[in-house]
Amino acid sequence: MTDILLSDEFVYTVNNYDYVVTVWLTKSGVFICDGKEQHSYRLKYIHLHDIIGVKAHYGEKDTVFLLIYSFPLVKNRFNGKTQRCKKVEMLCASQHQCTTGNLKQVMLWKNTITSCLRSPKFKVGDPQVTEHRLYLVFINPKGGKGIAKKLWLNSVRPMFDIASIEYKEVYTEYSGHARDYVIKDPDLFSYDSIVTISGDGIIFEVFNGLLKREDSAKAIKIPLSIIPGGSGNGLCASILHQCGIPITLMDAIFVAIRGVSTPLDLVKVEQGDEVMWSFLSIAWGLLSAVDVESEKMRWLGEARFTVEAVKKLLSFPIKSGKVWFVKAEDTHVENLSRSSSVNSEINPEFLPKFNPTLRRKIDKEPVPADIKGLPTSSQSPSSKGSSPRRRSSEVDEEPLDPEIDFTTLNDVDHDTDGEGSIDMSKMRGRCISELNNYPDPDAELSCACDKCNPPDSKAIPADVSRDVENLGLNDHIPSTWTMVKGDFGTVMAFSATHLSLGYQISESLRLDAGYFYLMFTRDLKRKDFLQILLQNITPESNESKTINFEKIKAFRLEPEVSEKGAYVTVDGELVPYTPLHACIHKGIARVMCLPTHN
Repeated sequence: MTDILLSDEFVYTVNNYDYVVTVWLTKSGVFICDGKEQHSYRLKYIHLHDIIGVKAHYGEKDTVFLLIYSFPLVKNRFNGKTQRCKKVEMLCASQHQCTTGNLKQVMLWKNTITSCLRSPKFKVGDPQVTEHRLYLVFINPKGGKGIAKKLWLNSVRPMFDIASIEYKEVYTEYSGHARDYVIKDPDLFSYDSIVTISGDGIIFEVFNGLLKREDSAKAIKIPLSIIPGGSGNGLCASILHQCGIPITLMDAIFVAIRGVSTPLDLVKVEQGDEVMWSFLSIAWGLLSAVDVESEKMRWLGEARFTVEAVKKLLSFPIKSGKVWFVKAEDTHVENLSRSSSVNSEINPEFLPKFNPTLRRKIDKEPVPADIKGLPTSSQSPSSKGSSPRRRSSEVDEEPLDPEIDFTTLNDVDHDTDGEGSIDMSKMRGRCISELNNYPDPDAELSCACDKCNPPDSKAIPADVSRDVENLGLNDHIPSTWTMVKGDFGTVMAFSATHLSLGYQISESLRLDAGYFYLMFTRDLKRKDFLQILLQNITPESNESKTINFEKIKAFRLEPEVSEKGAYVTVDGELVPYTPLHACIHKGIARVMCLPTHN
């Protein structure tokens, strides 16, 4: 036993017999032993990771009790499942002859254990944590089966009281209530966490509300604690899956209490003039139809999705449209500006042709040192003033043609008087394909003519260098993106492992992976849809020839004319049937999740 923080004697009751025991507090937990020596017989061990709170209670006469509440994972011996069970250990402080002395002993233990729970690096001598945490709690009494209020009163609030968590409860009264509340709340930053007891709808409202505030960059860092109280609960299941613990109500409450702030990816969705933020999924086709048309059966809870899906087995809504996406491993937009390295990734057709009359054999005819812009022998190739056309040592490419001196091509005039100057005002805006030689170093390799940029072109302008996160709905689609068009059975992009408590769509996707998956089907058959419905298809185990999964950073969807039964949904929320553009933003939000050592 090492790193002992406290050691004291208490009275411990076992099978109605009182024993004087020695209690040790270490960085790993609480040891209750039958002697003062460290090798004494251990009566009980309480792991620090399982403790949610400590209380002090007055007993008879001068005694004071220390109550330690823990919720360890215990394997059920009947069904073999692992579940959390509530345990309370009562230690009586009675060695002092007065209540004040016993209370002082108990409060020292209470504050020290609480400090260890809040700060794993806590050691004796550090200031103890005494202030209570404050949570903002949203309860949706109409979500799912309408059990959110009951869950709050009977399960969540009692555990918050044990953990000494103070709270402000808000019962949502209309759609968008949570969003409006977090936008306008002036005391938002006084809360340690925002708790949602609902389905995924309230979570969607909270995230989008936080990102509509003027101080959104700070507000989005407030961690959300997710308690399943609706019909979806996909994010809650994904969090518990990453924690490696059972997906149950008790475990969700435990994570809300003992969890730490953990980064969460959000997907920015642009549609028309609207911007939304998604944490779960974007669907079009069959799966969105199941989600929307099952709304009338909300009283069934999560089972409504299964019932509606079975109905869809009789007829498949095939939709036509186009989908563009960029794979996660290929996210750099092509950049043909002069600052880019000239390498094999650039299409040679975009580069101007060299004039063969300018070739100069280096070994026979030295380059004049007084040519404007040419570095002297004292300057290194990488120093300021070096030619931008000189090959960088950091780029692995084929050796340059020894017949060509690339350092002279930037400064010689080939069209006018041959005095080493060039009138770029005559060349700017001309088609690159009409130029026979490189322009000067200050010119950009771009072209604005209609020949190279037809109005309906989807290629990004050559002089625009933008990463994927900065592209929007109104921007040109880079030529590096993949396009799929035609008839689709379903299209869905998802950034979580679960779409609901009982529907797992991925095995290994992490909350802050930095990418998301795109699933689409071209020729959906009943057996394929049945596999999706029975959760037999994931990106990690897909063997279907008609169901495709792509690991992506962004995608664009352009559905064709709307018709009956055609829907587009974002996190289960119905949105207009118009083109949309979506891109992942890594780790910009926060949720409560157990540390890795759990």
